Amino acid sequence: MFYHVKETQFNVRVSKPDPRFARLMLEQFGGANGELSAALQYFVQAFSCKNAYPEIYDMLMDIATEELGHLEMVGATVQMLLTGINGELKDMAENAEINGMMNGKAAKEDFI
Repeated sequence: MFYHVKETQFNVRVSKPDPRFARLMLEQFGGANGELSAALQYFVQAFSCKNAYPEIYDMLMDIATEELGHLEMVGATVQMLLTGINGELKDMAENAEINGMMNGKAAKEDFI
């Protein structure tokens, strides 16, 4: 069972909008090694030991729930990083040279 506390555990602040950093934070939110992936892995592991090891089940469910709390903080950070960004600034960030380099080894070689 989950209980949602309306305040985040820590205050999330950003100094200015930054769409490139927001893009990196989205990977932390739902990427292969992000908070959502971690929460789901702990949930699955917990279900496999519910009857045999109830104390481990409780611990893994607590960890999974904590990971879901991290999702809220990362999501709040992404939202703040994109607040006030207009279309022109977003387009500039998406078309920056560094973003082309992030599309695999071939893109890096082309850039070099």
